[in-house]
Amino acid sequence: PTTNDQQPTSSPMPSEELKPNIRDLPLFAALSVVELRQLMRQSAVRAYKRNDIVFMEGDAYAGLYLVLSGRVKAIKTSPEGKEQIIHLLGPRELFADVPLFTGGPYPVTAQTLEDTRLLFIPRQAFLDLLHGNPEICMRMLGAFAKRMRQLVNLVESLALKDVTARLARYLADETKRTGNNTLLLPVSKANLAAFLGTIPETLSRSLHDLEDRGIIAVQGKQIVIHNRSVLQELAG
Repeated sequence: PTTNDQQPTSSPMPSEELKPNIRDLPLFAALSVVELRQLMRQSAVRAYKRNDIVFMEGDAYAGLYLVLSGRVKAIKTSPEGKEQIIHLLGPRELFADVPLFTGGPYPVTAQTLEDTRLLFIPRQAFLDLLHGNPEICMRMLGAFAKRMRQLVNLVESLALKDVTARLARYLADETKRTGNNTLLLPVSKANLAAFLGTIPETLSRSLHDLEDRGIIAVQGKQIVIHNRSVLQELAG
């Protein structure tokens, strides 16, 4: 894994083909061409291999990240070494933005799940941008509210629901997000189990349970939802 002593491959300027994709993001849609260019001049595209560490919990805060390609997990680790995945992040998602406002170090560890490219935006560069763009501030508040709701749902699931109900909620949310009844799991079953607060063996039993009841069909990492209403009922 990448450590603080061995930095990932980094280029000081995002390539030209990335700029339109960044401009298409709701967060950056309000930027003028001049503002976008200024932000890009201070940012860097960083390439990571699978399982590389982007930053460790407790590291000094340097800036925030945007996923350009690949996937990242945000992890909290207990003193006993048990991991709980807090967020699973994919393309077009921003992360490590909370310390931008709260101060302090990175509150979680970020690790790649596959070969990944990230846009790193230094803290001061983004703060300078916010000072002249109240619309971006409002959009970030909306993003914070969405993430807070996700964390509340995660805590509720871990505390009050069994593994099958947690899995049903995850699948129902993914179905709603994609608008598709055929899902390709974006992460390994081991990582999904960690996200749901369980172990792979228990997750496999829950998948078989939903399949035996005719609610889903499992083909490797592909899951077909046969009964969306019952899945939603199980999810609560």
